[in-house]
Amino acid sequence: MNLYQLPAPNNEDLFEDAICELFDNIEKTSTFKKFGRKGHNQKGIDIFSAQKNIAIQCKKKDLSRRDILLKKELLDDIEKDVKKILDNDLKIKFDILYFTSTFKDNPEIDEYCEVLKEELKTAFEIIYFGWDTLQSKFMDHNNLLQKFWPKFIINEDIKELKLKRNLGLKKRISKDFSEWINYSQRDRKRRSRMILRAYDASQYPTSNKPNDYGEYSWFAAEIKSLYYNGMEFIIGIETIQVYEDNSWDYAYQDTEITGELLSVIKIGQINFSDIVEYDIEGDDYYNCPHIFCKFRFEGLPFENVYYQHVYKSYRKYDLNNRKE
Repeated sequence: MNLYQLPAPNNEDLFEDAICELFDNIEKTSTFKKFGRKGHNQKGIDIFSAQKNIAIQCKKKDLSRRDILLKKELLDDIEKDVKKILDNDLKIKFDILYFTSTFKDNPEIDEYCEVLKEELKTAFEIIYFGWDTLQSKFMDHNNLLQKFWPKFIINEDIKELKLKRNLGLKKRISKDFSEWINYSQRDRKRRSRMILRAYDASQYPTSNKPNDYGEYSWFAAEIKSLYYNGMEFIIGIETIQVYEDNSWDYAYQDTEITGELLSVIKIGQINFSDIVEYDIEGDDYYNCPHIFCKFRFEGLPFENVYYQHVYKSYRKYDLNNRKE
């Protein structure tokens, strides 16, 4: 839940401009552009990026109407626009079609996108971002707040709320995860595996297809410990070579080995700010803790990744020390 509410843009053009720049920020590019304008045959899309293979349809809605009517209208819009794309043989190729709306998030719309993809056998994913998701993403980009909501100021009160929220979350996690973080991995009585899930994804548990970065919206990882800013998870074991100056590189199969070969644990760090919530009990698919996160680092929730010697934990290797 957001600590604050952004008002949705009050006209269609402004909404499209904001969405265009939001996706530029998210995808770290400047390639998103409008596909024509009103009066043109837009063939079912409003915005696209040929570089990122993403298309976007924007739906600004009159929120004074009843939710049930808005939901039905959106479902009809989505079906109509997807069929328009297929029928008009759109020449722009894309892997993901986003429907963005000023209407709120709704699981029925998420599910319908999956159903529609299967029924129409589209070659692209169909994803719905309601205003709850969109405003959360806008809040991560101060440049967009200043441009599109210049009267919205994140003042010291908001910073204080965020600090209190993170400290409160740390306190809860320290208590609820004590059976793991208070013991070394070999001394734990409970299995260390947990499920990391993108809080705004809808694939779980029926599918898990990689995104543009080749990453997944949910996956298993082993809890390691807390660090000063959040939680650490073991996400793999790899082999690296370490040189005399303590720089390092990956030891791939076709790599010339000139350094000391080491087995290392790959560790990902999730900031408390990117942990939305958790379910300590899990569910009937995976009865272990589920941690819902913002996957905002190239399709992953980790603000930092580093490596640690399998047996000598004091030997750590940061990505910024990897040999060029």
